[in-house]
Amino acid sequence: PSAPAATAAPGGVPALTGTPPDLSTMTPREQADRLFDRVMRSVSAGDSASAQAFLPMALAAYDLARPLDHDGLFHLSLLDRVALNLDAALAGAEEVLAAEPNHVLALSAAAEAAIDLGRLDDAAGYYRRLVEAYTQEVARALPEYQGHANLMESARVAAEAFLAAR
Repeated sequence: PSAPAATAAPGGVPALTGTPPDLSTMTPREQADRLFDRVMRSVSAGDSASAQAFLPMALAAYDLARPLDHDGLFHLSLLDRVALNLDAALAGAEEVLAAEPNHVLALSAAAEAAIDLGRLDDAAGYYRRLVEAYTQEVARALPEYQGHANLMESARVAAEAFLAAR
């Protein structure tokens, strides 16, 4: 099958058109990442039916792809948040933070899950750490930071806005 053509979707997330990829030729992690992208594109486009259709497959794919690196755990945390598995979303972000206490994406994911859980003081703590570590962390140019460059600055802005409103 041919690779799908990328076009712009709402929110700057690439949309896929064309023939879907053949998942059977991919590693478990590649499959999980493709499903993650599909769910996140659907969420970004406001297509909750498609997001909900692919969400269980994406969650299961990440479980099959274990052990996960920090990027995979970040993806899983976001998927758990979409699925309203908020404790699991927070736990996934905290798993990254146990190894990398200033990981910007994990701090952002942890803060968002904490907000959804009503743990605003915890969210403020995660966001405070994010703001304090941001410049130094960005300079590390981790692969997941480069892969989610569009989220890095928005995470900092959200953290600053949250902290300013408290």
